[in-house]
Amino acid sequence: MESISSFAELTAHLTSVNCRKRLAVANAVDSHTLDAVLRAVDIGIIEAFLIGDVALIESPHLFEQEHSPFIHIIDIPDVLAATLEAVRMVKSGEADILMKGLVNTDVLLRAILDKEKGLLPAGNILTYNAALQIPSYHKLIFISDPVVIPSPTLVQRTAMIKYAIATAYKFGIVKPKVALIHATEIANPKIHYMQDYLDILQEWRNGEFGDVIIDGPLDIFLALDKDRGSIKNVPSPVLGDADILIFPNFECANCFYKGVSLFGHAEMGGLLQGTEKPVVLTSRSESVDSKFYSIAMACVLTT
Repeated sequence: MESISSFAELTAHLTSVNCRKRLAVANAVDSHTLDAVLRAVDIGIIEAFLIGDVALIESPHLFEQEHSPFIHIIDIPDVLAATLEAVRMVKSGEADILMKGLVNTDVLLRAILDKEKGLLPAGNILTYNAALQIPSYHKLIFISDPVVIPSPTLVQRTAMIKYAIATAYKFGIVKPKVALIHATEIANPKIHYMQDYLDILQEWRNGEFGDVIIDGPLDIFLALDKDRGSIKNVPSPVLGDADILIFPNFECANCFYKGVSLFGHAEMGGLLQGTEKPVVLTSRSESVDSKFYSIAMACVLTT
């Protein structure tokens, strides 16, 4: 498999595989979610189970496909009950992917984190990994964590890196390049997370992360722009070619993501990581494209 460097290539790969994944959508009533789901059904990558109050469904396009054998509507008006049913379907193996519809994130997370009926195995770290397609960059870039963990510990940061590496492998990236992001390339010991970076680099040298390249601290120029990075004359095996960006905290990651989305016209797909099965968790404000790319990302992770 050749590496997937854009969302168009991801979509083409999934359609060529010709294998539908089963998607359970918790409270599937909002138009953006439904339009993304129907798009994924149309191109043949998912079979959808839409769980929620049928009377509140906002998408008129759904009823144009109501006889599709790949769309199943489960009428559960109560939001919590619909969410629990979606999680149950994924937990039991009746569905391969969980997706957030019009339900508060805390409600969905409580269901996912339930020790008996949830989707997070004991000992796993719940985090978030996003894929960004930035028009000025030559391939997809994975970032972690812009959503879930405010200030990661070393254990959490290590898990974030391993999940991101596993995702990169699924995208056909043979030897992912990981950049540990900081404001500069100087390892200032007064910065509280810098020891984590140094420990991670030592773990990498000891073979902890497998066949990857990890370097840091690096600033964004060094990680993503070979020309600007070269001006600093800082030797780095990642220089201008990073596949994965690991940020100090979720404020940095979130601001980076929103900045490149707003001003750099980046497209995004993202998933919760650490769960038994992929979980598509996007806000209602995300575009239909973003929700669709998140579904596609989940599909490739289940292969």
